[in-house]
Amino acid sequence: MRKICAAILFCALGLAALAGPGLAQAKVNIVYPISGATYPIIDPPPGHLHSAYFTSSFSVTCAGGPHKVQWGYDAAPALGTSSFYDQTSVQFVHKLPGGIHLFWVKADCGSSEVKFKLGN
Repeated sequence: MRKICAAILFCALGLAALAGPGLAQAKVNIVYPISGATYPIIDPPPGHLHSAYFTSSFSVTCAGGPHKVQWGYDAAPALGTSSFYDQTSVQFVHKLPGGIHLFWVKADCGSSEVKFKLGN
């Protein structure tokens, strides 16, 4: 019985060691928009859009602050900036023209970006 318990413990610790780094949380996590998606999501599709109010959401987790983050669309300057210690979450609405866009988030500990489309 001792050998079985020892073997199970050994296997569990080995799996945890192997899986640990692969399960690490992303430092910059864009929640919305979803990469490659077309918005707004309606049936039938909207066709060509001149512009739309669009919601974006993200979180940033950096160890041992203070830290800074900025975010925006396409090649334009940052729409917003924030200072935080370990973690921050941001959700905002911005009016965008129809077409393909790139939403980006840059923190001093990492960055992320997603492409999406407004209208068809």
